[in-house]
Amino acid sequence: MNVQTTTKAKVTTKPKEPVFKTPYEKAAGIYVALMGLSALLIPADILQAYSWAVEFTDFMAAWVPQIDLISSLGIRPELNRFYYSLLWAMSPGLFVLCCLMSWEARQRSFPLWNLPLQKAIVLALVTGLVIYAASHGGWITNANNGVIRFILSNRLAMGCLGNIFYVSAPVMAAGGLFVLVAGWLSGEIPRHIRRGAEGER
Repeated sequence: MNVQTTTKAKVTTKPKEPVFKTPYEKAAGIYVALMGLSALLIPADILQAYSWAVEFTDFMAAWVPQIDLISSLGIRPELNRFYYSLLWAMSPGLFVLCCLMSWEARQRSFPLWNLPLQKAIVLALVTGLVIYAASHGGWITNANNGVIRFILSNRLAMGCLGNIFYVSAPVMAAGGLFVLVAGWLSGEIPRHIRRGAEGER
């Protein structure tokens, strides 16, 4: 009588990595979520109700051309003018978080820290153009565009898509760009690349 024995192969599953790996990433995620939530809380007539809100938005619009462009589309102009003024006013905090997050990422295999100089220059130029286009409203010029109307007229879309695409993503890109330039100027990125090459030998 033949006895067949079957052996079950042990399946080792790799533990799932958390979405936010560092405290800086968690803080940036919380920041974006709070800024998105604020879109639901701003009164629709805030510029009529509060004179300080008019002064605040005018001040911010003098620094960020995007704000006047969004207002000129006539899609919930008061709400959008104040909301995007608020986002840009709070953006230095996100910029600092992204700088710290990108700098700390040198301890992990983060692509930014292994870019050769030629690729780093190309990335810096492209990122700079994206940031400039975002702050100057480069892709918010057509009030008849259905996607733009949806983002600017719906509070949920404003807090999610508008928050991320028009402000948060460009600001985070600016933080990464700052670290990229600082890493090359300080010599930290070249040293990181050399250490990696020596470790592979």
